[in-house]
Amino acid sequence: MLAVTFDTVRQLFASGIVNGAAYGILGVAFALILGVTGRFHYAFGVLYTLAAFFAFTFFDRVGWPFLLSAVVGVLITVVMGVGIEAFVYRPLAARAGSNALLAVFVAALGLGIAGGNLIQIFWGAQTHSLLGVRIKPVSVLGADIINIDVYSVVGAVILVSLLTALLRFTGLGRAIKATRSNPEMALLIGVDPARIYLVVFAVASAFAGFAAIVAALKYSVEPTMGFRPVVLAFVVAFLGGTAKSPARVFLTGITIGLVETISSIWLSVRWTQLVVFVILVLYLISFSINRSLFTRLSAAFSGRA
Repeated sequence: MLAVTFDTVRQLFASGIVNGAAYGILGVAFALILGVTGRFHYAFGVLYTLAAFFAFTFFDRVGWPFLLSAVVGVLITVVMGVGIEAFVYRPLAARAGSNALLAVFVAALGLGIAGGNLIQIFWGAQTHSLLGVRIKPVSVLGADIINIDVYSVVGAVILVSLLTALLRFTGLGRAIKATRSNPEMALLIGVDPARIYLVVFAVASAFAGFAAIVAALKYSVEPTMGFRPVVLAFVVAFLGGTAKSPARVFLTGITIGLVETISSIWLSVRWTQLVVFVILVLYLISFSINRSLFTRLSAAFSGRA
């Protein structure tokens, strides 16, 4: 249990926002895919890991400038994400028919496991350091963080803002929202859901790549680094709402980050991550109760009518 002082709370708030921004951008990416395509993209974690490994390889082994290495790493991740949708999920969903959701989930799970093993085969099981940016201490409103934290939060805010603006003000954004609401109806008004699915996977993969490279700069590059992000992405997407604005999902991630860090005042650090899943369970219970109550009220009013 931490001593509660103003400086402690301020530092925890700063850490919570930094962590929450990382959770938020992953949640936005996962919510975009799940909300629009209905695919439970568990292979998201492998793409996240690959982005970091490609950036590390081009920078550390090939000798490219860091920024070029990072951009190419993200672009490769985007291509792979689009390829998974085009050549794995889509054909499988078409053949599976009514069992498409289950078939895609099993395929995604298989890709996640196989991808993790392939990463260890090609890069080994050891941990690597991505030293593309010199780490410097930064003070923000009296809280001590590092420059990479600033890049992470600012970059996440910019990306989420651009996506929010795209969905709200552009024709492509309206097509994405129409596909999310009703793919069959969208097809009737001239929107091709198959093309929209590819766009969605490209955007989400780019978000994952950005988050992975920032995490690699701050921590390290390792084969298992994608497991926790995909779990957090699902939690944030579920709590924020897969059909809601990216800004709302992102703020949900910020909230989870703050709850996680502030809870360390009363709990040991190893227990703070459990708080996130307790919140998810309570939400599910509340959702179930409210849905049951709504069903009963609807039945009662229908009976009166």
